[in-house]
Amino acid sequence: MSTLIDALIEASGDPTRVGARALDRHAAAHDASHFLLTPEVVVTARDAAEVGRLFAVSARHGVPLTLRSGGTSLSGQAVTDGILVDVRKEFRTIEVLDDGARIRTQPGVTVRRLNTELARYGRKVGPDPASESACTIGGVVANNSSGMACGTVENTYRTLDSMVVVLPSGTVVDTGAADADVRLRELEPELFDGLLRLRDRVRTNPASVSKIRQQFAMKNTMGYGLNALLDFDEPCQILAHLIVGSEGTLGFVAEVTLRTIPVRGHASSALLVFDDLGAANRALPDLVGTGRPPWS
Repeated sequence: MSTLIDALIEASGDPTRVGARALDRHAAAHDASHFLLTPEVVVTARDAAEVGRLFAVSARHGVPLTLRSGGTSLSGQAVTDGILVDVRKEFRTIEVLDDGARIRTQPGVTVRRLNTELARYGRKVGPDPASESACTIGGVVANNSSGMACGTVENTYRTLDSMVVVLPSGTVVDTGAADADVRLRELEPELFDGLLRLRDRVRTNPASVSKIRQQFAMKNTMGYGLNALLDFDEPCQILAHLIVGSEGTLGFVAEVTLRTIPVRGHASSALLVFDDLGAANRALPDLVGTGRPPWS
């Protein structure tokens, strides 16, 4: 255990950000779920490069690493009995771009704070999880959060512009850079080629194409976003959109740029009563065709 802690201190460069006391460990043993796992050690990461070094320590010592930002999920993704890395405290920058048309931010920022920054422009982010006052954008991206209103057209996947991601190897990739694909091919050739093979394998299989289109035509945040293999051609864009909803299993999102949506000045709701479920289903195509419902 002392060897692991020493390695984490070396990777972070600051022993005060590596907590191995019982108090540190037990204070971080739960998120908003009913699961309880006590980490071996808690580290507060400072930047993307440091997270990459922590990944290397995790791999070298064979101890799993879990990232936590807001910790508001009810499914237990932010608890571990291994290394818990806090990526909220030091990841809180916000930059509004293009008069509010886009916003660049880090994983520790809450959805409410983003929308507060965008309010003066009459804009907001697309995802609208119910816990927007407490949940952070890191978890929103990791879970492809959508809430009740943004449906399949304004969720994280559809409004993603680019991201800075730290791969498990420690490689840092900015998918919005002009040379993103060139760098990915140079730094991670197996990953680059593998993404292209997966893309072509899916696209040349009509059954796979049909199944994926069917699954992602409806609201679906379960599993990897395989529609990325159909929606995008470039490996970096495929990678970025596969990471959305991957729950931290493919890499750490150190920064994300989202396209925003206008704040709707007027909203209304209506109650439609149908004789049976079949009648309600038959009405859906016409309702979706109006373009009015937010879930269209």
